[in-house]
This record gives sequence, C-alpha cells and structure tokens, in this order.
Amino acid sequence: MSSGSNTIIGRLKEEPLVPLGFVATVGAFLYAARGMHRGNVGQTQWGMRARVVMQGLTVAALLGYGVFQTTKDSKRPGMMDDIRQIDWEKLERDALAAENGEKQADAPMSPLDKLVAKAHARRANGNVFASESSDKKE
Repeated sequence: MSSGSNTIIGRLKEEPLVPLGFVATVGAFLYAARGMHRGNVGQTQWGMRARVVMQGLTVAALLGYGVFQTTKDSKRPGMMDDIRQIDWEKLERDALAAENGEKQADAPMSPLDKLVAKAHARRANGNVFASESSDKKE
C-alpha cells in the first residue's frame, strides 16, 4: 500500500468531515426509513429533513476541502513557472494564415508537409512513381 493521500485511511485523516457527514446522512435516512416502516409520519419527516441537512453539510465539506487544496497548491513556490505565457497576437496570425491556407514563414516544415511537397513536385514533373534512388539524386 502507498502512503499519504493515496490511501483511503490517508484521505480519511486529511478530510474527516466528509466520512462523518456520510455516516450522518445515512443515519438520518435510516431513521426516516424506520419511521416510514412503522407508519410514524413525524419521524419520517424529521429524518428526511435531517438527511437533506446532513447531505448539504457533506457537500459543503467537500467543496471546502477542494477550495482549501486549491489555495494550498496555488501558494506552492514555482507553480506559476510551469505555465507558459501565450502570445495571443502570434496565435491569431497563425490561425488566420491557416484559415487562408497560407504557410507561416517562421514555422518549420513538418515531415508530413515535406512529404506532401515532394509528392506535389513529383506530380508537377510527371514522375509520380519515381524510385527512391531518383529522390537521392535531386
């Protein structure tokens, strides 16, 4: 077994309100079910209302732990170094060029683009089925 927050026990120690809320929710539901089985409307109503409250508190605990974890991670030193800055102007220029079918001058040719260019050159020369040896001569 691994240690820390990867195990169930580790998560229970880090977030004790979530399992407590789960147990309270199930307990309130069972209390309401018992009242329903016995025909006691007051107990059923009280149990269902308590279940809704306990369920809401459990969801609030989950959200609270999530916010806490997010703020703890954002304060970690060096985290912002992982995020690259985006050059929005260059991105828009490249997108417009791609829409127009143009090639970017500063973009290197990919292997697929090289292969397509070679195929177009062969088609223009009328030598579509040229062998590999003739490619090396060019």
